[in-house]
Amino acid sequence: MENLKELINTYFENYAGYCDYSRLKKNLNIKGEEQTDIFNHALNALVEDGCLFFDEKKGYHILTNELGYAYGEIEINKAGTGFVHTKDGYTILIENNDLNGALDSDKVLVSSICTKRKDYFSGEIFKVLKRASGNLLYEVVGNGLSSTLVPYDTLNNIDIQISKNELKNLLDGEIILVRVGVEKLNEYYKAEIIKSIGFKSDPDIDIKLLANKYNINIDFPVEVINEANLLPKSVTEEDLIDRVDLRDKDFVTIDCDNTKDRDDAVFVEKLDNGNYKLYVSISSVNYYVKKDSKLYSEAINRCLSYYPDDACIPMFPHIISNGICSLNPNVDRLTKTCEIEIDACGNIVNYNIYNSVINSRKAMKYSDVNKAINNEYVSEYEDYEDLIKLMYELSCILNESKKNRNYINFMIPDINVIRNDKDNIVEFKETGIGNAEDIIENFMLLANQVVAENYSFLPFIYRIHEAPNELTIRDTVDLLRASGLKIPKISNVNEKTINFLLNYLNNSEESKIIRTELLKSMKRARYDVNNLGHFALQLDNYCHFTSPIRRIADFIIHGLIDEYENFDYSEDNINKIEQEFELIAESATRAEKISKQMEQEALLMRMAEYMEKHIGERYSAYITEVYPSGLFVKTTDEIIGKVKLENIDGDKYRYDYDKKMVVGKKNHETYKIGDKIYVIVKDASKQFRTINFEIPIEKQLVKR
Repeated sequence: MENLKELINTYFENYAGYCDYSRLKKNLNIKGEEQTDIFNHALNALVEDGCLFFDEKKGYHILTNELGYAYGEIEINKAGTGFVHTKDGYTILIENNDLNGALDSDKVLVSSICTKRKDYFSGEIFKVLKRASGNLLYEVVGNGLSSTLVPYDTLNNIDIQISKNELKNLLDGEIILVRVGVEKLNEYYKAEIIKSIGFKSDPDIDIKLLANKYNINIDFPVEVINEANLLPKSVTEEDLIDRVDLRDKDFVTIDCDNTKDRDDAVFVEKLDNGNYKLYVSISSVNYYVKKDSKLYSEAINRCLSYYPDDACIPMFPHIISNGICSLNPNVDRLTKTCEIEIDACGNIVNYNIYNSVINSRKAMKYSDVNKAINNEYVSEYEDYEDLIKLMYELSCILNESKKNRNYINFMIPDINVIRNDKDNIVEFKETGIGNAEDIIENFMLLANQVVAENYSFLPFIYRIHEAPNELTIRDTVDLLRASGLKIPKISNVNEKTINFLLNYLNNSEESKIIRTELLKSMKRARYDVNNLGHFALQLDNYCHFTSPIRRIADFIIHGLIDEYENFDYSEDNINKIEQEFELIAESATRAEKISKQMEQEALLMRMAEYMEKHIGERYSAYITEVYPSGLFVKTTDEIIGKVKLENIDGDKYRYDYDKKMVVGKKNHETYKIGDKIYVIVKDASKQFRTINFEIPIEKQLVKR
């Protein structure tokens, strides 16, 4: 089909105007049923990819700006506003009423493009060309043919049509998964019911809904489970052949208190020459999961382990992720080890990467290691105090090394849901980023770096982060300054400038806002077969190697390392592997985005569930975002919600596009990013993941 797509593209490059289907087919000499099918698929693909424009009356035309349309992928934020990122590199704002049935990440055509201001475009969705998934959740109200489908998501504004035959067996309270296509009939999008998820009252319905919305399978196919059950439960003598035996070293694992799997273990020793030797040992999942297995194929499909609402939807069955491949204490485990010698300035002196076997001595928790570093007594770690102090000493050296190369730390603390003994939510707290977390972050970063450098001669999957767009950063800084945040003007945009801004007003609410806004204006880190470097880390070579249990890129790189000694360097084989890796990199990047969206939605669901019991209560908050439809605020208790313009008492308010703030019509009172205010909970819905606040007339705006 690719050859035919190239042929069609070439034809239109030399053809001015529209060409209808019959003439195009005739001119390209397409004959027979098989050729026609391939031709049809190629045409549809070119339209979906934004290469061709199709008009039902006129036919096909090469898609150019002169036609008045723009092609791109739409991103829809939590306020329901769309942003179409075009293939030409600019962004078009789409208001909620102009989405025309587009969903987040769909490929779309934009029309009615205009410039309200010199610094952004606006438009409306002309047509949805390709759905990212099209999966939507609906609640059934009523039974059978008399039932009504109610959207289970506030951002779902699509009018759908489902055949009566599919409706007849539906039951009241049932939650169904619907797939919406791109075809419309009388202003309704055609849709079909994929499956029933369960009922609204089911105790485990929350995670099921999230997983199905994002097209993630909770359960593994029977054949995958059967294959996993055949794997050994312990390491044998035969497994140790050609492996370096490190079982005499006091490896430990350090993870969060509720970790789901343990795929990395570390050990540090001081050498006679004053240097440090760091051992980072990573689980050898590839030893057990072979390329031609069902387990391998399933991992490729899943790409990630997902962690919504403190649950785990693993990339591998638990018998692997929590069993033979988890580096549990006091059992032999097969690993790949990065042995790295580091001098007192944090420079890498030497390194080696090899297959090994370890026996971890202790499963440590971040919280307890942080206590030990702060000289608090932790009885269980008494025998490991010297090791912990040595690891901390090396981590401090690595931190200084990162600082010297202008490493950019975009780390934003996660929010934890805190429950009591009865499993009731009592509060939301930021996760601390302590010294123990820093130790593991530094050690894993170093291992990822040396692996990327060592195997860069092979077809590879890199973890890349491109430099930011200078104009975007300047616009963000201007927005923050316009909001009243006292940020100095910047003369140029580079890693030093960004670090300066990130550290400005440190440890304050304003600092959190600056950090969040700058992060949003940066390009996203992603996976790619092309090594474009990592801007935030300030590294030329970087990959993900340290989590093969839960990330597909790491797992694939482990397999590549296993094969490199017998690697076929023929051009055909390299091209084949690069194409395969390119698809995996794209899938892994997409899965990572879905994972973050799902985790955020799970958090908002719990926040809304908590706030359903606090209607009418008053909270201190600060404004985090301002949109034409209202404000987003975050309370000092870390709870996120929205204030619609009509819910600000005392005046009628409008959004000022120039100043990026909300302004009162009569009193000229303003609301800007960073303003500290008081809010009252108006309503909340766990189902819709929404919390609506109102600002009372006695808002008592707190001065900065």
